[in-house]
Amino acid sequence: MQTLFTIGVLVVVAAVAAAIWWRSQRTAAASRAGHWFKAFAAERGGTFGGGDRVPSFGVFHPTGRPLTGAPEDPWVEFRLGDRPVLGIDTRESYRHFDDHIHFRDLHVTQVRVPPGPELRIVPGRPVSMPTLPPDSALDAELARWLAANPRFGQREVVVENGAARTWGPGRATRQNLTTEARYLADLADHLPAALWNLSGDAS
Repeated sequence: MQTLFTIGVLVVVAAVAAAIWWRSQRTAAASRAGHWFKAFAAERGGTFGGGDRVPSFGVFHPTGRPLTGAPEDPWVEFRLGDRPVLGIDTRESYRHFDDHIHFRDLHVTQVRVPPGPELRIVPGRPVSMPTLPPDSALDAELARWLAANPRFGQREVVVENGAARTWGPGRATRQNLTTEARYLADLADHLPAALWNLSGDAS
């Protein structure tokens, strides 16, 4: 009798968990379908992410996870001048003081750039290139470039795998998406040509 009761409780718990999961998936799908990226893509002649579509470049998350498949999160790809731009609304996990895992909204903005060595810009620190030997000739050139262009040292940026990306807390808005895309495009246009010459021409 005790065994049947235990099995019954487990079945009910599993059914409730399945119902919660199914509802969360439906809610997430509805949220993606109604995301403002869809109208924005139509206005710009771009592509709204959903289903099995995959962006033509970029990464899924600021940490650099590659786009190996269609992201579950909403995304939009469009052009700013002659540069492809990718915006993604995603989430990141963090551990709260109560030791539970929580999630917060995060948006990622990327522009396509020529292939080159990995470049990291962090406010208040020297520009770094983790894939090059220390004290390479390009280090000094990039230090001079940043000193002459201090506005490009004001936000965190990673350039790698044919994309320059930046990110911020909260969901993407029309304003932060276009502002960040212009910032990245301007940065890419002003970076020293020597950076791109290490890996050839633009793709």
